[in-house]
Amino acid sequence: MKYLFLAVPILTLSISHSLFAQEAENLDAVDTATPEKIEEKTQEKVYLQNKSVWVSDEFLVPLRSTPCARCTIVHRGLKSGTKLQLLEIVDGWGHLVTSSGIEGWMEEQYLVDQPIARIRVEAQQKELAALEQRNSELVKMLGKLNEASKAVRDELDNSQANRENLAKELAEIREISSDSIALSQQNQQLLKNNHMLQRENDSLKANVDDLQKDQRNESFLYGGLTVFLGAILVILIPKLRGRKRFSEWQ
Repeated sequence: MKYLFLAVPILTLSISHSLFAQEAENLDAVDTATPEKIEEKTQEKVYLQNKSVWVSDEFLVPLRSTPCARCTIVHRGLKSGTKLQLLEIVDGWGHLVTSSGIEGWMEEQYLVDQPIARIRVEAQQKELAALEQRNSELVKMLGKLNEASKAVRDELDNSQANRENLAKELAEIREISSDSIALSQQNQQLLKNNHMLQRENDSLKANVDDLQKDQRNESFLYGGLTVFLGAILVILIPKLRGRKRFSEWQ
């Protein structure tokens, strides 16, 4: 089972033939026309040349009961691009069945084995529209991904800044710790020096106490001597005075 589609080229050939015939008629008319008519016709042609026209790519092809150009028509016109089921090819004619079940014959020149350009273009346009929609969705998704990526980069930058701050704080803590260790060592040394000074102070105090004791002893000694000498003088002075008076009396 094979499916065929109505082709477009035969329409172009028939239209070209019609155009040639019309051009020949126009030339004959020019030969028999007067100069005024020729000028008027030329002006009309010039005017028509300012407008563009196109040949239609859609036409109707009849479906016949038997494979001949003058046989009975079972379908007055199948539109170009119609999908048909091919049963057989006989002498340049295709035996066909339509989607509605109508069976008939059509010249093989109207048949092609793939969809016509218009159908392919429509399919491609639909595919293009789907791709554009998909592209739009991907663009939106890309935008969201870019926003998420930016958020991640910002978070990474913040993390980096936090890490740097933590590194600075750690360095400061280490510096403070090293200073604390140095201060602790210095404090221990000062404590040792303090103990040494305390011992020296205690020794000096002991020496001072000894000196004070010696001074007290000396004071006692000097006091005792003074008292002793005073007592002797008390005893001797009267005697010396008595002798002096005695000598004076003599």
